[in-house]
Amino acid sequence: MPIYEFRCAKCGKIEEFILTGSQEIEMKCGACGSEELDRIISRTNFAMGSSSGSPASSGPSATTRNCGPGQSCTSIQLPGYTKA
Repeated sequence: MPIYEFRCAKCGKIEEFILTGSQEIEMKCGACGSEELDRIISRTNFAMGSSSGSPASSGPSATTRNCGPGQSCTSIQLPGYTKA
């Protein structure tokens, strides 16, 4: 179910509402009771994990190795991505 954030036009408090297609809810500011709410763009928050279920590292990492005389190769590991 999507969670939407709204800012009260009267007092500025941010409220979160879970909205579904079939459900009607009363959208009022919890602080002042105003119905004048403006939808705002929310920041995303998600976690990526490996296929084994363990948490992924905090970010991408790089490994450099010797590929031949005077040459090096770099591999980049991205969290949540498993090469098939």
